Amino acid sequence: MDNWHASFNPKEFLSKVNLKDLIEPNEIFDERETVGADLSCVLCAKIKEKGILLNNKSFLCETCLAKMSMISYPQRYEKIYRKFLKAHKSWTIAYMELRDRFGFHKRESSLPIFAFLSLFFLFSNVLYIIIPLTIFLVHMYIERKKEEKLIIWNAQLSEWNELYPEPQKPKLRHFHDPKVNLTTRDNLILKIFNHWPGYPPYWRYLRQVILHRDDDHCQVSGCPSRSILHIHHKEPTSNGGEHIPNNLITLCEFHHGLEPEIGHERIWSNIKTEYFTIVREHMRQNRSSIGYHNVKPHIRRLELTTEEELKEIRNYYSLSCPLCSSNRLTIIVDDNVGVVCEDCSDSCYFSKGLTKETGPRFAELHDIEKNEGSWPMRWDMLTYKTELMASKSNPRPKNKPKSKTKKRLCPKCGSSMKLISPIAGQDWKQFWGCTNYRSTGCRGYLRVN
Repeated sequence: MDNWHASFNPKEFLSKVNLKDLIEPNEIFDERETVGADLSCVLCAKIKEKGILLNNKSFLCETCLAKMSMISYPQRYEKIYRKFLKAHKSWTIAYMELRDRFGFHKRESSLPIFAFLSLFFLFSNVLYIIIPLTIFLVHMYIERKKEEKLIIWNAQLSEWNELYPEPQKPKLRHFHDPKVNLTTRDNLILKIFNHWPGYPPYWRYLRQVILHRDDDHCQVSGCPSRSILHIHHKEPTSNGGEHIPNNLITLCEFHHGLEPEIGHERIWSNIKTEYFTIVREHMRQNRSSIGYHNVKPHIRRLELTTEEELKEIRNYYSLSCPLCSSNRLTIIVDDNVGVVCEDCSDSCYFSKGLTKETGPRFAELHDIEKNEGSWPMRWDMLTYKTELMASKSNPRPKNKPKSKTKKRLCPKCGSSMKLISPIAGQDWKQFWGCTNYRSTGCRGYLRVN
């Protein structure tokens, strides 16, 4: 029993580890397959028929695609990463085997409940006190044995952990890490990943790099957003845009949804319900005169900007007067937004809307001294999308096709008529009967031609 550890050495379980089950394949969102075309693979340089086209229209053969889908790090760190995965999985299997063999889990006993219920026998005879006492003593004996087993198991587990500690994930460097040394093959793989038709394996790392560079802030000047941030490709991947820091920028969900490229409509669909509501065309009573007036369909903002929010924007961007460069700007928020310079009395007024609209307008009309964003506000797309929402709020009713059946009127009372048909077993023909037969007793009818 002294050498029981050898049976649970994690190295003995390496043969049970399947590395393919541990590596999550790199996803492909836009898989443009090519079949039957003789193209040269960008990785192996061989002429192949089957494969996919990357975002820059270069060709990756089917064999190299399978290999690339399993790569996460540069060659040196990929070996370290795969070695860690196998070691950690074999350690987990060894631990499961050890637990199944010697593991003990202390469970609560139900004997105290039976001891309590047996107290009711005392009402019939005091001598029955022996029953709950016996049950209690048995319970104490069982609990002591459980404690002994638990102590033994914890000692075994501690001893095993000292001999075979859990493997810790090593420090790995991604392709875009500035401290990583890339081989010639690594550079070729990086070029492929930069045009990968989906998120590359280092996307989470790259996302954190971009967020840190942009101060975890939307890069539309005047936008206050620090939450629900997206990473946007300046040059769309559909046009060959790369997954590199220079082509990536931080935008909030609202401004990301205003981008015109295909795919951003899905983001805008969430924005519509969160920030806007559609007011349909309707009649409203006049306030100052008798009668009603027609209200055209329009978009209503759900959360309008406040003075406190605009002050935070003023302070974050250090906005100043464009005439005298003074930072002493007084903000007035009423039905509209007014900004007055306390030094030169210059003022400007603009409409009040969402903070994500009003903030960029505020920044455009003043000088930005710090934290200036590097992405423009898409006013054209905002106007287009909101007008499109309003136009769809009152769709024109489709013209119903006119019925070709001639409307028949009762020859006696002039009411409309309906077709009366016999049921099974009745020996008479169809005819047009007056609809007022049951109410007035009119018996007007017409024969069916």
